Amino acid sequence: MPLRSILGLVERDTPGQVIEVELERAAGRWIYELKLLAADGSILELEVDARDGTVLKRKGGRGTRRESKK
Repeated sequence: MPLRSILGLVERDTPGQVIEVELERAAGRWIYELKLLAADGSILELEVDARDGTVLKRKGGRGTRRESKK
């Protein structure tokens, strides 16, 4: 998926300002690594599957929660 589409999906569920984006290949798939600045000032890091926009990992921010990898 194009980055613009990924950012639209992320904005819908995770409000904040994107401050860094990387695209890397890991375990045979392309992964977007996003760093966001949340409204409360915390930093949130997401790993998103570039193929379908699935959030694979969520780290940081308030109420940290981790998604399981597919």
